[in-house]
Amino acid sequence: MSSIAKRTIYVGPGGDNNGKPLVIEGVALAATAPGTVVEQVATGLQANAAAATVFGQELLVADKDQARSKSVDDAWTISENMVAIKARSGDILNVLVATGQTISAKGTPLSLNGAGLLKIAVTPATVGVTSEQVLAYADEIITTSATTLVRVRVA
Repeated sequence: MSSIAKRTIYVGPGGDNNGKPLVIEGVALAATAPGTVVEQVATGLQANAAAATVFGQELLVADKDQARSKSVDDAWTISENMVAIKARSGDILNVLVATGQTISAKGTPLSLNGAGLLKIAVTPATVGVTSEQVLAYADEIITTSATTLVRVRVA
């Protein structure tokens, strides 16, 4: 899943939050890999299918199942009680990024791809043009040859 071995989803705090992430729980509505961007719906948690141009999205990321000592490579199965991290501005997380993304600089803006993954934002929000909501900025340089966990800083 990651070219540089990653063991956690939540890497660290962005501010004065004592190193503890905000978390929510919900029933997994489908098999979900840790690091997937999810959304909370009435019946549980599912991959966020919003397009990059749909503003108002929050960065909610499926965590790994720490209670059962699972790794970032072990997906949540359907109907399990999933834990997701509600990211705050400045937090650092490992989040799944879509295949074929060449992140050539730290600080590259990332937005949703419509399938619960992040992608490079083609048109970050600027006045007067079609834009994408930037949810995070890459915190490492990497080319994703598969869906890959990438360290990001939350916008």
